[in-house]
Amino acid sequence: MADEDDNPFLQLLADDAQAEPVGRVRRSKKARRRLKRSAAAVEPSRDPVGQPPPPGPEQLAAIPPVRMNQAYADLVSWSWSERYLFLTGGRGSGKSFALALALALLLRQPGYRILYTRFTLVSAEDSIIPEFLQKTALLGFGHEFEQVGSNIVHKVSGSEILFRGIKTSSGNQTGKLKSLTGVNVWVLEEADELADEDTFDTIDLSIRDGRHPCKVVLLMNPSHVSHWIYQRFWLPYRLPEEFTGVSPAGVRHIHTDYGHNRDNLPKDIIDGALRMKEANPARYRRIFLGHWGQTIEGALWDWNMIDKNRRTEIPELVRVVVAVDPSAKSVAGSDSAGLIAAGLGVDGHYYVFEDATMRGTPLAWATAALGLADKWSADRVVAEINNGGEMVELTLRSIDPNVSYRAVTATRGKLIRAEPVSQLYERGMVHHVGMFRELEAEQTTFTGAPSDKSPNRLDALVWAITDLMGSAGQRSLAVADRMTR
Repeated sequence: MADEDDNPFLQLLADDAQAEPVGRVRRSKKARRRLKRSAAAVEPSRDPVGQPPPPGPEQLAAIPPVRMNQAYADLVSWSWSERYLFLTGGRGSGKSFALALALALLLRQPGYRILYTRFTLVSAEDSIIPEFLQKTALLGFGHEFEQVGSNIVHKVSGSEILFRGIKTSSGNQTGKLKSLTGVNVWVLEEADELADEDTFDTIDLSIRDGRHPCKVVLLMNPSHVSHWIYQRFWLPYRLPEEFTGVSPAGVRHIHTDYGHNRDNLPKDIIDGALRMKEANPARYRRIFLGHWGQTIEGALWDWNMIDKNRRTEIPELVRVVVAVDPSAKSVAGSDSAGLIAAGLGVDGHYYVFEDATMRGTPLAWATAALGLADKWSADRVVAEINNGGEMVELTLRSIDPNVSYRAVTATRGKLIRAEPVSQLYERGMVHHVGMFRELEAEQTTFTGAPSDKSPNRLDALVWAITDLMGSAGQRSLAVADRMTR
């Protein structure tokens, strides 16, 4: 690898993304008729909030060159001999950018066919491919590649990346993936989302092309010590949380955190990490240091309550809400606005399918909330008004005067409000469709202690499920009881 002072590489500042929702909302006939009537009465007055456009030339020119983290030297040079490589770390660690750089350089060599997977991937063309192309553009050699369907091909070497989902809207694709020929590198992004160890082994055994030494790269923010990855690759060898090196099993590990990437991060990310470190050390270790989660005594949720009831598809729904835990300002140090989309299924169970929590002005989060409502055809937007009062409704209605809106007021403590929702999780009645790392970190570390920072995502989740419970009355509990007897 060249001396780091000679590297013209440009760093993307955002390292993590929320889990991608899977599938579309399917509603009962009654709900569809109600939605059709309301849609005919109210002409849409805004565009849904989408992904930000790729940066233009002026934006790219404004991003300063940075030094590459030398922890990734082996990765970028592909000089390591082991079959398996784990890239672990927390938010802002720079691992996804380093991997994009390594893959782009590898594609310059002939004879490589790289399988790049996420567990859930609705459309590679709309998500993961633009991310990769944006990063190669920032590196300065995006012109070397061309997109062919769900593949990226190097124009000179002919080496290619195949972007695929293990679970797509068409079902589990493990059989198709293992039948791909000529694959000598497999990248499993967000590896902790793969709950089935057998699926990993099936695809792993199919990576056996002989043109180059075969490699398997697993990229992730560690989830919980009960996950099979920890049980298989960490626990038997008593590896420390931040292990970097080669384990006794012959597996290479590279672990970094935001501290290694501090020079390339905006000040608000650093400040946010320090605030979380003081307010909720357990969550700080999970989110920013990339440590494996532990069960916290006194927390209303534990990892197994969430993970064992996780789903990969959204069922038919009778009602959808978007819940907002507003922030009144967007200055440095202010809270994020919690934004959660959830629905009530025909089975009487509750489904959480998007966490769009953000930091911004009231106009920004109100626009995002209404965009989320459009995206999921929500029946109602629910917002807490303790922090903002009438401003919350006025801001929402300044964008859409006809929005179906309900204001809620917190009259009891957060822990008391959350207990009924936690009990639904315990009964197996709430399902996360996909993985929501930061929401789940809040759930599994919040104890209600005075030192706990306000859990914005959790607050919005509680308001969403509470509204769905109220809208269906106790009928949903009765239906679920009948179906589980």
